[in-house]
Amino acid sequence: MSKRILVTRPYNQSTNLCRLIEQQSWQAIKFPVIDIQSKTLSDKECLSLRHIDEYKYVFFVSINAVNFAYEILNHDFECLKRVTCIAVGLATYHQLAKYAIDNTLLPSAGFNSEGILDIPELQDLGGQSCLIIRGEGGREFLASTLRERGASVDYIEVYARIPVSYQRETINSILFAEPLDAVVIYSIEALYNLVQIADEVNKKNNLLIIPLVVISQRVCVIARSMGFTKILIAKEATDMAMINALNNGENCGESN
Repeated sequence: MSKRILVTRPYNQSTNLCRLIEQQSWQAIKFPVIDIQSKTLSDKECLSLRHIDEYKYVFFVSINAVNFAYEILNHDFECLKRVTCIAVGLATYHQLAKYAIDNTLLPSAGFNSEGILDIPELQDLGGQSCLIIRGEGGREFLASTLRERGASVDYIEVYARIPVSYQRETINSILFAEPLDAVVIYSIEALYNLVQIADEVNKKNNLLIIPLVVISQRVCVIARSMGFTKILIAKEATDMAMINALNNGENCGESN
């Protein structure tokens, strides 16, 4: 019997992962728990956007940050060619390259805020201006550390993560009618909402025993605190790394 893998990514972002799952002769069970929607910009964000080429460094925290910024800028990233862009991960880096942005710095290891902060060019930022393009909310660690190093930092929040809700019958039929071999989780927000969904049908404990594959140590820590009993960490935040984690088990990251 083929493995049944629960895919919690938004529908419009799950195509590649589902394809990779099916290439393994497994079954991809689509169950988005987060929807990604564009966000109305504040006056301050609009001002930052109009003067984006005046920043020294522009940080993109995700593919979504790149794509929504591209939409807001009317499909014109010419202004970014006059700044230095920084991508949190490989997928974000490649998405910028897709839009002909090749002046992009990438962490040599650790595709997260900590990895970004190890980039040599970011060690002394006295008098430099930085712009972080991201979704609504998120960690303040990157910005606070950049400020400690002397930079001025602004944000543009270009999208929001909206929890998806389901009817009880749908939850039971997709999550619990047949055994799941694994769940893949790409964000803390998705993890929280998945647990909330299971709790709505009083089956949180059933969910916690299903193997969980996550993209980072941060998500792993939260999942462990929630009570998940089997957690694998992909080596990086990419679809292929998730597949490798599913294939290699404990050899692909930490587990508990």
